[in-house]
Amino acid sequence: MAHDSTTFARWRHRATRLPLVLALLAASACDGGSATPAAGATGAEAPRVPAYGSFDYDQLRRRHDSSAAAAQAFLETLSPAQRAEAVFAFDDPRRSRWSNLPPSMYPNRNGVALGDLAATQTEALHRFLATALSADGYATAMAVVGAEDQLAQGFAGGLFWSSGNYWLAFFGEPSDAGEAPWGWQFGGHHLAINMTVAGGRSYLSPTFVGIEPAQYMVGAERVAPLAEHLAAGLALVNALDDRPRGEALAATRPGETLTGAGKDGFVPAVEGAVVAGWSSALQQQVLDLVALWLRLMPADSAAARLAEVREDLGGTYFAWHGDASGTEAIYYRLQGPRLIVEFSTQGRVAADGGHYHSIYRDPTNEYGAATR
Repeated sequence: MAHDSTTFARWRHRATRLPLVLALLAASACDGGSATPAAGATGAEAPRVPAYGSFDYDQLRRRHDSSAAAAQAFLETLSPAQRAEAVFAFDDPRRSRWSNLPPSMYPNRNGVALGDLAATQTEALHRFLATALSADGYATAMAVVGAEDQLAQGFAGGLFWSSGNYWLAFFGEPSDAGEAPWGWQFGGHHLAINMTVAGGRSYLSPTFVGIEPAQYMVGAERVAPLAEHLAAGLALVNALDDRPRGEALAATRPGETLTGAGKDGFVPAVEGAVVAGWSSALQQQVLDLVALWLRLMPADSAAARLAEVREDLGGTYFAWHGDASGTEAIYYRLQGPRLIVEFSTQGRVAADGGHYHSIYRDPTNEYGAATR
């Protein structure tokens, strides 16, 4: 795919500039002040600070009482030109324009890029994300963003991995009035959060979360946001008796996921073992597994969505492909009338890294279509 030199220059700029902004933001989050660049500081002089960083979630979100207020506060920091890039109509068809690919392979993202923002704008962006997501959701997003700098350290040039290459866009006017739904999209490589807000509730479909490396260290802390998703899938298949496990086994698996980017509206043929008739303990394992994706949302919205998933358990199926020992490549899918969850390891499960893809969808409410 051919790209002009201006596009590549912007990616290089983000790669060198963002760590300084993040370092300033981390300091601001700790003392409650506003971040301003030090005199004479340049991106080239800045240390590489993982985007996962030392962000104080509670400090970031304390300034706003709703995601709409945090969104408006962020938008107020933008220039007219930036705002024109960041805000779309709720039903703009460009909302489906997202990908888990690196920007060199999928350059036309919606919104404003994290690496193009000034420090105060970056702080406002993080305050929005921390308000619109749960604590776990914010940490997961930052872990995926931080993994880009891990890739940048291990592989030079090429795909322009950088924690600056993540974009935020809004669809509709953020408002607490509840008269019309609005949505937002934050993503880049291995991340695409598509959230709709309507009537005081958040809706998450479709949302892609992947990561490479699947685990890495930030100081003494191990960062592995999808480790539970792997472990919970393995625990569920290993908890099944011979008959349901045999029914769950899928003959083939997709290369990554069946319903990822570019697959809006596609519903795979149901396969695997039906959850109806399973013990209450096994059904709770299914709910706990789905909750790993739902907990990206604020707690009340996650609980409301999980109740819907519980209602549909009689028509929900679990499909599994791969070894159940936890060392080889695996794939699993949970699929019901209003649910598709897929998790896939890209190759073997690696103790020193790994590469995972996952997708969550509600095929009856993509991009908040059912909230209108």
